[in-house]
Amino acid sequence: MEPATSIRRLGFRRWYERQLIDSHLALVTCFLAMITLAACLEAVSFDELRWQSAALLAVVAASLPVAVLSWRRYMRVLGQAERYGQRSTCPSCGAYARFEVLHAGASEIPGEIGSSGLPRFDVWMRLRCRKCGHAWRMPD
Repeated sequence: MEPATSIRRLGFRRWYERQLIDSHLALVTCFLAMITLAACLEAVSFDELRWQSAALLAVVAASLPVAVLSWRRYMRVLGQAERYGQRSTCPSCGAYARFEVLHAGASEIPGEIGSSGLPRFDVWMRLRCRKCGHAWRMPD
C-alpha cells in the first residue's frame, strides 16, 4: 500500500518525480558497479596471486551483487512508476494527475511468485478526478 500512501501525502506529480529519481539513482549505481567490476577484473593478475589480486577479486565479488540488485531495483521502481503514470489521466476530462485517492488495496497477481516464494501483490487505488468528479481505478 506504499504507493497509495505516498501519493496521498505528496500528490501524484511529486510522487512520480521521486520514483523517477530513485530509479535513475539505482541505474547510476548499477553502472558504477559494473565499471568497478570491469576495472578490477582487468587489473587482476592470475599469474601471481598476491594480496592485491585477492583484494581486487573481493571487490569484484562485492560489486557484482550490487550491480544486479541495483538493476532489479531500477526495473521495479521504473516499471511501477510507468504503470501508474499510464493511468494518471482522467478518462472523462483528460486532466493529468488531478485526482484524490479514495480507497486503496492489494490484489494478488495471478501466476506470479515473488522472491520469497509467496504470491506477488499489486496495489490498486480507487481515484476521483478533482476537476470533473469522475472515478476510476488505477492500475487497471
